Order: sequence, then structure tokens, then C-alpha cells
Amino acid sequence: MRRNLIVMGERCIEGNYGRVMAAGALHIDNSDIRALYLAGETSIHRSAVHKFFGSGQVNADCVSFGNIKVAGQVNLQGICKGDTLIVTGDLSAEFLECRILRSSPAGSKGKSGHFKWWGTLKAETFENLYALDLSSCDYEFKNIISSAFLSYNGEIACNNFYSFGGLCCEGINAENITVIINDDISLQSVAGSNIRISKAFQADRLFKSIPKSFKYKNFTSDCGIVYIPSIEGDAISIEYTRSDVVSGVDVVIGDLCIIDRVEYTSSIVISEKAVVNEVVRL
Repeated sequence: MRRNLIVMGERCIEGNYGRVMAAGALHIDNSDIRALYLAGETSIHRSAVHKFFGSGQVNADCVSFGNIKVAGQVNLQGICKGDTLIVTGDLSAEFLECRILRSSPAGSKGKSGHFKWWGTLKAETFENLYALDLSSCDYEFKNIISSAFLSYNGEIACNNFYSFGGLCCEGINAENITVIINDDISLQSVAGSNIRISKAFQADRLFKSIPKSFKYKNFTSDCGIVYIPSIEGDAISIEYTRSDVVSGVDVVIGDLCIIDRVEYTSSIVISEKAVVNEVVRL
């Protein structure tokens, strides 16, 4: 039977535990812990922690996590794996692989202040709920859902991309792309199979099927027109968008779009409330 443990101050532990509650500096080595609750600093080495809720600094080396929620600084060495990791703060990882990885909100820094993450990150779904800079990361995400300001010094690539907040990068390249209009969007290109740029979000079947840790509500943006110089895809539906070139197979140019050139190969629909300078069938 696993034993429970309460720790005050500095302590080193090793072995199998049920619930561990600690305040201070805890050092864990070669252990299997069912649930860890911590306020302070902890170092975890070659162990498994199935549930972890804490605040402070976490230093881990070759650790397997279940569900973890940490407010503070997280430093991961070696190969670390987990199911759902929710981090409020800065994160550095030599190699981290998990099912869901989330940057969690902690107040309102906005665009001028943000978390910064470093290292190699791999996840089925990355959720961004707080201003974050991914420029120092080598990442592999199947799904990206960003509800806060997200910055990256290159092209963001994944399978399914959803942006509900600010965005600053060179471009987006994904199979399915949904961008909800925001005043803090700065990117040069969008390329994918299915592209939707609009003022309103309503979860579809694909979005509902993506594993996630946060509940997202339908909403309508009150922001103005977004400028994206190049939009290229198969099925394209956009509104409140200004662009130099929109090129696709089936294209819908919705309300309040201002487009210099539209190229299409199969079908085109243009709203009476849109302005298009040139339409070309390829």
C-alpha cells in the first residue's frame, strides 16, 4: 500500500507514494508518486508523477508525468513525457513529449509581456491561452489552438490551426486553418487546404474532435479588417480581409473584403459588399 507524506522545509524522498503534500524544497529520486501538491522548489529525477499541482520552480530530469499544472518556472532535462501539461510561466525542455501542452493564463500582460519557452516540444495539441513567444522552440504540434497573443520568428506549421487572438509570424501553413479577426495580427501569408478567415467562431466537428483541456465558447469578434498579403489554398472563405493575392480552387470573398487579385480554378463567390480589383480563372 502506498503511503502518504507531508513535507515541510527541505526533504529528499525515494520510493512509492500515494499523496505527497510539500512546502519548501523537495528532492525526488527514483520514485512513483500518485499525486504531488507542492509550493516551493522541487527537483525530480528518474521518477513518475501521475498528478502534479504546484507553484514555484520545477526541475525535472527524465520524468514521466500524468497530468501536471504548474505556476512558475519549469526546467526539463533529458527525455520527459506526459499526458496533459499546463504551465503558467517560462518553460525550458531538452525534449518534452505529451498529448496536450498548454500555456495557461495568469493575469493580463497582453502583447508587451509574455512567457518564453525554449527547447524541443512535441504534442498532439498545443493550446495557447496566454501571451507566448515560441521563437526559441523546435516544436512538432499536430493541432494548435491559440486564444492569446502568439509570436514566432518563422512560419507556423501544423495540421489544424485555430487562432482566436493576436498573432505575429511570417505565415501559417496547415491543412485546416481558422483565423478569427484580431487587431494584433501580423503575418505575410496563409497557405493550406481549407482556409477560413472570419469575425465569428462556431465549433465544427473537426474542432470538437481535437483533444483539448480548455472549454472554448462560440463568439464574435468586434475587431476591424485584417491585412494578409497572400492567401493560397483549395477551399477559401474569407471576410473582413484585405489581401494582395487570393488564390484557390473554390473561393468565397465575403463582406468587407478588399482584394487586389483573386485567382480561382473551380468556383468563385464575391459579396456585393466586397471590393475586388481583378478576378482571374486559372
